[in-house]
Amino acid sequence: MPSSSRGNPDDKGFLSSPEDNRQQAEFAFLSRICSRYYLEDRTQSEIAAEFGLSRQKVQRMIRQAREQGIVEIHVHAAPTLHLELERQLKAVFGLESALVAGSHPDELVCRRLVGRGAADYMERRLAGGSVVAVGLGRNTNAVATAFTPRRPLGCVFVSAMGGSPAFGVGINPNEVCSTFAVASGSRAETLYAPAFVEEPALRDQLLRQPAVAETLALARRATLAVIGIGTATDTSILVEAKCISPRQAGELRRSGAVGEILGNFFDVHGKPVHSHLDDQSIGLRLQDLQRISTVVAVASEPDKLDAITGALRTGAVNVLVTSSDNALGLLDFVGVTDRR
Repeated sequence: MPSSSRGNPDDKGFLSSPEDNRQQAEFAFLSRICSRYYLEDRTQSEIAAEFGLSRQKVQRMIRQAREQGIVEIHVHAAPTLHLELERQLKAVFGLESALVAGSHPDELVCRRLVGRGAADYMERRLAGGSVVAVGLGRNTNAVATAFTPRRPLGCVFVSAMGGSPAFGVGINPNEVCSTFAVASGSRAETLYAPAFVEEPALRDQLLRQPAVAETLALARRATLAVIGIGTATDTSILVEAKCISPRQAGELRRSGAVGEILGNFFDVHGKPVHSHLDDQSIGLRLQDLQRISTVVAVASEPDKLDAITGALRTGAVNVLVTSSDNALGLLDFVGVTDRR
C-alpha cells in the first residue's frame, strides 16, 4: 500500500493526514458499535452480523471503548456521527446499515466525506479473497480514492457494468476497480465491453464472448458490491457520456423513471421501468444485485432524493452511505416528521 502525505478534507474542508483519518474512523466506528449496544439494546451477535465481525471482536471493541473513555455511563459519539438519522433510515427503508457522513456546501468536499465513510465501511467488511462488484460514477471513485486498508487484502475488484470512452476520468468501472486494487494489494478484473450497444443482436454476441461472459459471471458471485445511484435527467452521467440520448431519457421519465443503478431504471417506488435499453445494456441486473449479500449504495449529491428513494425500494440495496443533508431530505421526502 503506497504511503502518501496527502490528506483528506475534514468536515470544514481542511486537509488532515491519513493517520488522523484512521484515528477518527476508529473512534467513529467504536462509537457506532457502542451506540448499537448501549443505546439501541442490540445483542453482540446482532451487531456482529450487521458489521461483518465476530461476536468476540464486538466484545473486545466494547471493552476497548470503555478503556478509552468513549463509554462511561453513556456513549460519547463523535460529533460528526448522526446516529439517530442512521437509525431512522434503517427503520424506514429496511436497510442492514446506514452511514451518515457530514455535509458540506462544496459538492466535491461532500463527496469526499461520503466516500471516506463508505471506504471505512468496506475496509472493515472485506476479508482476504473477497470478490467485490464495482459500479460506475463519481461516488464510487470517491470511495476508491479514500480506500486505504492497513494490510494487503488480496481481493478481486470486478467491473459490474461496461464502460464508455466518453465517461470522465475516474468514472469508468474499470478505472475504479484499478484504483481499489492498487490501494489494497488486490486484483482488478476488467469488463471489455461498452455500457450500451446500438443493437440487441450485438449485445447478445458480446455476451457470448468468453472474456465478457466470465467477467459478468464473476461479478454475480461477489459478496459485496459498491455502486452509485444515477438519475433519469438530461444531465445524468449516462446522457453526458452519450450512452443514452436526451430523447431516450425523456421517454424514460415519461414512463415514470427517476433513477438507475448500473443502467437499470426504476421509478420512485422501486419498480423497474423497462424499455428497449434493457436489451442494449451490458452489466448486472437488479436481480443480480439482489442476490449479492451486501450492496453498498453511495450518494452524496443533494438533487437526487427521488432517485435514492427509488433505489432503496428496489430491494437491491441494503447499505446506504450518504450525507446528513441527504438523510434529512430523504426522511422528509417519504413523510417522516418525527425526528430527534
